[in-house]
Amino acid sequence: MPRSRLMVLSLAALLAITFTAACTNQTAQAPAPPPDTRKADEAAIRAASADWNKAAQARDLDKAASYYADNAVFLVDKGALVKGKNSIRMVWKDILAPTAPVLSFQTSFVEVARSGDIAYEYGTAEFTTTSKKGKPTVEKGKYATVWKKQPDGSWKAVVDMDNTGQ
Repeated sequence: MPRSRLMVLSLAALLAITFTAACTNQTAQAPAPPPDTRKADEAAIRAASADWNKAAQARDLDKAASYYADNAVFLVDKGALVKGKNSIRMVWKDILAPTAPVLSFQTSFVEVARSGDIAYEYGTAEFTTTSKKGKPTVEKGKYATVWKKQPDGSWKAVVDMDNTGQ
């Protein structure tokens, strides 16, 4: 009987050592968290938004549409939910038409997820029309954009929403 007890205790000790070693080895092999690139990503999004604003003011349709991902969604103020970059481009064609108000927007806030693959931005917008007498009229608005990092490291808008009014 003492011999069988010794064998059971030895087997239990061996199992405990094996389990501990396996857990320790698994912990040691856990992947390191990705580097924190949020500050650089925020700067990239702010720069992209500023360039997008310049494209809108220049009424450059191709450049303005290039900031959307292929599968993006645009929630148009007082309008439809528009899906897909090509459909969104058609909406922007009207927004940037020579007779349309001049659009300008300014980023107020950007936050990038710790994962570094998604972010959101919000800010203010203005639509400026000029009367025949040269008097400008400004309609104010707000917007929110969800950005997603692309495989090439660039950021593209995947959800874009705007509305007029304070």
